[in-house]
Amino acid sequence: MSQISELTAIDRFTIFEQLNMHQRCIDNGWGREQAKMYNDLYWPEAKFHVNDLRTSTFSGTDGLKQMFDYAHSVFPMEKWSHSMGAFEISGSGDRAEAHWRWVVSWKADQVGTVSSGTYDDVYERREGVWKCLERTSMTDPNWPQELFQPFLDAADRTFKAS
Repeated sequence: MSQISELTAIDRFTIFEQLNMHQRCIDNGWGREQAKMYNDLYWPEAKFHVNDLRTSTFSGTDGLKQMFDYAHSVFPMEKWSHSMGAFEISGSGDRAEAHWRWVVSWKADQVGTVSSGTYDDVYERREGVWKCLERTSMTDPNWPQELFQPFLDAADRTFKAS
């Protein structure tokens, strides 16, 4: 009977780099090249569940691109900065889970935190490569609905595809 090995420090660091790149890709601007770089963090059949003012699931390469385009064309992303908080990575073999905090802060026009929450991720290693298979985003209970609702209300007019 074979034993499933625990994650190595290299496995954990590789996944940590994926978490960090997720935040960097969001902040690196908008366009086809940026959307592709973002999508490359996920397996082609990946799912991203968003639970904030709306509950949505984005599936596959097209769904993730739509989510990326939506965020960058509807919200003032150029005025925000995304960062990581505390994180925990566990698992064994070719499967891992990451539970981590995210924080969005103002970098222009205002001071302070825009929003915060958690991501619960499932990672899978294929042919030696770790990528996200499923991500669930949960906002903290203090989500500032009054800040975000005007952007959501205008989304039909402001959404653009890269």
